[in-house]
Amino acid sequence: MARGFFVTGTDTGVGKTFVSRLLVEALSRRGPVSYMKPVQTGCKAYKGSGLLAPDFEYVKKWGMLVLGPEEIHVPYRFVPACSPHLAARFARRKISLPRIGICLDKIAKLPMMRGGCVVVEGAGGVLVPLGPSESMIHLMVRLGLPVVLVATPGLGTLNHTFLTMCALASAGLRCAGLVVNCAKPCLRDFIHRDNVRTLRAYASAVPVLEIRRGASCSGDVVEFCNEILR
Repeated sequence: MARGFFVTGTDTGVGKTFVSRLLVEALSRRGPVSYMKPVQTGCKAYKGSGLLAPDFEYVKKWGMLVLGPEEIHVPYRFVPACSPHLAARFARRKISLPRIGICLDKIAKLPMMRGGCVVVEGAGGVLVPLGPSESMIHLMVRLGLPVVLVATPGLGTLNHTFLTMCALASAGLRCAGLVVNCAKPCLRDFIHRDNVRTLRAYASAVPVLEIRRGASCSGDVVEFCNEILR
């Protein structure tokens, strides 16, 4: 079974890819790391054929990944920037959870990955549908990786984060850590400050990391990774 983390979010646009990149950078200081984006929508055509997966390209450009064939890192690529189930319907394809699991196993068995870990980034939130009867959380259960949850500090985050953590617990998934990501310019007012305090109190059993927009792989990020690996 692959070793690593599944990065999910309370919503789309909360900064999962940015956080995934920080995790890759920090974890690579401890050993080999690879990255997987099982389903990518919003892809662009390139070289006359094939689709360019923007999240994979963003993480890959930092040059710290153990890489294999691109199709195992991003097995499902779709052009429309919409929910995975809708993009798959437009393409007349079925997203296969077993196939994604096989791709993850192949990444884990790549040369130089011995003792390493894989950062797997989901699409949207945990209940985003992948098909008529399966959602992202079904994929997360199949892969069996501990979860790093990305949230924002703004108004509404408490409900979104608590609901997501309840869904993870109900599915038997372990939340390894919570990242509060200031993905967009935001006023650090009394709401922001209280939301962060409340999230830390609610998630007191797991490491909580607050990062600002454009943050680098600082000592706080490295220490967070050390804690979620314990």
